[in-house]
Amino acid sequence: MGDSYRYKPLSYFARVFVMTWAPWSFAAYYSYQPAMELYSNLFALLGLLGPFFAALIMTWSSGSRDLKHDFKARLVDLRLIRPTYLPVILILMPLTLLLSTWLSLEAGRSADQFHFSPGFAAMLPIILLAPTFEELGWRGYGMDSLRAKFGMMKATLLFSLLWATWHVPLFFIDHTYQHGLWNSSPIYVANFFISILPAAILMNWVYYKNNRSIVAAILMHMALDVTAEAFQTEQFTKCIWTGVLLIISILVIAANRAFFFAAGAPVPAPE
Repeated sequence: MGDSYRYKPLSYFARVFVMTWAPWSFAAYYSYQPAMELYSNLFALLGLLGPFFAALIMTWSSGSRDLKHDFKARLVDLRLIRPTYLPVILILMPLTLLLSTWLSLEAGRSADQFHFSPGFAAMLPIILLAPTFEELGWRGYGMDSLRAKFGMMKATLLFSLLWATWHVPLFFIDHTYQHGLWNSSPIYVANFFISILPAAILMNWVYYKNNRSIVAAILMHMALDVTAEAFQTEQFTKCIWTGVLLIISILVIAANRAFFFAAGAPVPAPE
């Protein structure tokens, strides 16, 4: 930053966890109470806003005009997105899921997985809102704050751990996707947490290669969530999908070693 702003990742993530886990605790409580679904949903939504609200607090209380301008520019300037990365942003997740589903069919799983999920349309608003509010926080402040302290690869690994931990209360809220995994199999719970690592690697790669465009991160996160919810995909197939994304992540890191492992890489300003 031009005015030498120093990122504060500890303050940011502490705020995120308080502002998310507190309302999600209430959401978990109300989710098991008769006729309290509305309260549970409201607290669940409020917790989802935690990363975004924390980023706003950190940015607008910073006293840094450059930090505020940087946030706005990365949110509204679509020219930051490089056209060559659009296929990766929009198509990578659907293609890899289709490949994973085909592999699962070879293992004897049902072809019904190619059918659309019957509840997808009703869930679409939250599927689109969740990535938006998350990325306004994660890429609006969180990831840059980690990269400024640790460099790209260490920051990505740390972020994936924090991002995974952030989801933990959802396993205790009745009727959530995570709660369904909890009641299904520990293997599928483990797969959920493992899948966050390649997602973090690929989205950080896209984010920084597109001049830290928050919109690029939002679109890729949307593509991930829409793909995961649109089809009647079995959890067995999602385990395969995690493996496919891990392989792609390894290939991306291998092809961009200087980018991921440069010592003390600073957070670049928008071009």
